[in-house]
Amino acid sequence: MVIEIGRVCVKLRGREAGRRCVVVDIIDENFVLVDGDVKRRRVNISHLEPLQQKLDIKPGASTEEVVKAMLNAGIPVSYWKLRRDNILSQEIVNLYKEKFGENWEEIAKKLGYPGKSSPIKLETIT
Repeated sequence: MVIEIGRVCVKLRGREAGRRCVVVDIIDENFVLVDGDVKRRRVNISHLEPLQQKLDIKPGASTEEVVKAMLNAGIPVSYWKLRRDNILSQEIVNLYKEKFGENWEEIAKKLGYPGKSSPIKLETIT
């Protein structure tokens, strides 16, 4: 599968292994910039597993735009990410409630934070 802007991937290595991310920008043939349920950072392409999903985002999209696109696609984002990047706005909360119901906060908190294994599997939510 081709790595392109907007492609949803799973990180395979590092403390954020197993978390979903979105390719925001392509740096060169070996590295991309990712964001999503991970810290926005440069990642080696060999450390990513691309998924079938592709989100419609522009190159260099902000963290808030990426999170909104993920929620619209039904991909949950951890409470840790929302609080860390200070994007826990009413609009994000409403999107989360629309896709996952009134217990959105419980789902977001169960996803945990990097370095902690999540007690729930992402496949069971989506």
